[in-house]
Amino acid sequence: MQFSFEVGEHEKHLVSLNFDQMIGTMRIYVDNQEVVNELRMFSISLVKTYDFVVGVNERHAVRIEKRRKLFLAGLRNQKYRVFVDGQLIREYEGM
Repeated sequence: MQFSFEVGEHEKHLVSLNFDQMIGTMRIYVDNQEVVNELRMFSISLVKTYDFVVGVNERHAVRIEKRRKLFLAGLRNQKYRVFVDGQLIREYEGM
């Protein structure tokens, strides 16, 4: 699963997510700088959250929630919810 979105009004930043289902790597970038690099082979929890701050003068709290179905159910139907400053701005669904 891959997607990108912009954060900020005056100070724009590009946040990109790349999750490789086969390998289990989650990478999140802000302006091409890696902020999350995680390898997950197995997880008990259904929701994994990634929190980070974007910006220098115009700071925004970003949270990405990755939700999965129960074990071996709906691998293709993972949901990603993106929050900026506590407000839901987008939802993505896919692998």
